[in-house]
Amino acid sequence: MTSIGKRSTIATASVAWMLCALFAILPGAPCQAADPRIVGGFVADAASTRHQVSVRSKASDVASFGRGHICGGSLINLGTVLTAAHCLVDDRDRPRPASYFRVVGGSSTRSTQNADTFVTDVKRNVVHGNYRSYGFLNDIGLLILTKPVGANHPTLQPIPLASRVPPNGTLCQTSGWGSTSYGGPSTEQLMAVNVTIIATSMCNAPDSYGGTVGYGMLCAGNWTGGKDACQGDSGGPLVCDRVLVGVVSHGIECARPRLPGVYADVATYRDWIARNGATALPATTSIGACLLVALATFLARR
Repeated sequence: MTSIGKRSTIATASVAWMLCALFAILPGAPCQAADPRIVGGFVADAASTRHQVSVRSKASDVASFGRGHICGGSLINLGTVLTAAHCLVDDRDRPRPASYFRVVGGSSTRSTQNADTFVTDVKRNVVHGNYRSYGFLNDIGLLILTKPVGANHPTLQPIPLASRVPPNGTLCQTSGWGSTSYGGPSTEQLMAVNVTIIATSMCNAPDSYGGTVGYGMLCAGNWTGGKDACQGDSGGPLVCDRVLVGVVSHGIECARPRLPGVYADVATYRDWIARNGATALPATTSIGACLLVALATFLARR
């Protein structure tokens, strides 16, 4: 596909984002000519990306492990993955059935399984009730896992949620397995890139997003271009100071000057996440509860 080009109206920019959302869920379909999907990045450090998971089409992944990668996601408790709503719907914005998905984590390589690779089906998926592909409003969703992650898993652990957006200029990191060349497959190795929080007022300038970065959104990237996530990384994390601040949502092309990436603002949706996510507790909490029950039983018999 050729470059989308400059948008002079909000309507045409939104159409571009709708096209990019479709490309995000079609493996190997790029949003711009030759830019890599994690632009200006590096091989991710496993220790700092233990929350990262791959959201996959189960049927494709069963046929060939790794080929089913659709989007990124973040483990936010032992039984819940946070991702983008547009990763969970079909081309008519209807939520796909939970049986369509599987989640893979614990390994930074996309198609290689090892002793630490965690694979599970999805019991339930939740798309925000007010998600709209036009403008990517409320672009946030959850996957409730059939098999919770073990509390002591060595390479896959939940990440805490941000309670506020960090100050403008804060250095953050985003990561993903998006494709690295025009028309090519997803990258084998998890990649990451450092980006900074950019003021919404700058993103809403007439020569940027023109006022369309609204409620529940934030901008991060490099104002002069060159560093960014892109559509193959949709649903993945934006992490600042070891907390999950954003979810990769949309943008116009990738790493363009004055067009940083747009993310769903996690702090805005904390209450929604709490209401709709699983309540998988760490094993230590369950053991503590059992001890309390045992103590109460002992005292009752005295």
